[in-house]
Amino acid sequence: MSMEAFHISNTFGVMLIGALITMSIYGITTLQVYFYYMSYPKDEWWMKWLVGAIWTLDTIHVILMCHCIHYYLIRGFGNPALLSDGLWSLYASMAANVLIAFIVQCYFSIRIHKLSPVNHRWWISSGIVFTVVAHLCFGMETVAYLFIKKQFVHLKDITLVSAMPFGVAAVLSDIVIALALCILLHSNRSEFEETNHIINKLIVYAINRCILTTAVAIVEVVVFSVTPNPFYTFAIDFAIGKLYANSFIAALNSRAAIRDSLVAYHSTEISTNFVATGIATEHDHSDMQVRSRDSARDNRFRGVDLEIDVESKQTRTSSTVRKGGQSWS
Repeated sequence: MSMEAFHISNTFGVMLIGALITMSIYGITTLQVYFYYMSYPKDEWWMKWLVGAIWTLDTIHVILMCHCIHYYLIRGFGNPALLSDGLWSLYASMAANVLIAFIVQCYFSIRIHKLSPVNHRWWISSGIVFTVVAHLCFGMETVAYLFIKKQFVHLKDITLVSAMPFGVAAVLSDIVIALALCILLHSNRSEFEETNHIINKLIVYAINRCILTTAVAIVEVVVFSVTPNPFYTFAIDFAIGKLYANSFIAALNSRAAIRDSLVAYHSTEISTNFVATGIATEHDHSDMQVRSRDSARDNRFRGVDLEIDVESKQTRTSSTVRKGGQSWS
């Protein structure tokens, strides 16, 4: 494919559209970061630093993306010689996205490690860490090959060498993390509706976090494999780092919504009375009080700790049944 075959509309024009969409997502990410710092001032210092680091990397990616768009569409206007090679800032922006994805996946891997049963904790964590590290390694390998090949016409040569393994590792790591979260959360279900309500909501969050990033990663791999030029892939890759950053910060901000659910069920009391029929009788009964409360110390379930206290007390009581469909005591 020669430079004469390039058309601005389906090459750098596509990258421009991708950059504009990415800037919109960056605005949402910045708003999410603002909400986080305003809503959770008492979070641990390392969590605040982690959010700041993610946003800083995301900002660096935006700067690199804008630099390469300016280079190709402004400096390269009317100068085809500048349009044949990949610019350093274009490839560096892909490296920034790989780092963002790695940090976010490491965070969720740590959450899974803490949620896992002690006997199986290291087995589960090892499998997840393997896929996450593979995602990072193949991603950096792909970026290195892009710098080596440099010219756009040669980028197709790395499809099977690194680009395809990179995409597979990205999809696999996201699916494994989401699947592990769902299984571990589901294993904590109990007979209490209040607890299950919260767990179901956390499972939905875990699935939603995975769906979008996985779908975009699959589309990126397919597009790179079937399209005649890599510019569609670059346009998609611009946005994928923003999706990881957004999913991470949205997970932290969702704690407020989960707290609202906990408050709705707070201090719910369930009383069960076992009643004899026909005649008055004496028996033991259990009063079960179920409480769900938010714990600020242990951030299990991504910042929300579900705690169930069951209190049983044995009493002596008398119950009678009234005839004619009336209530009984």
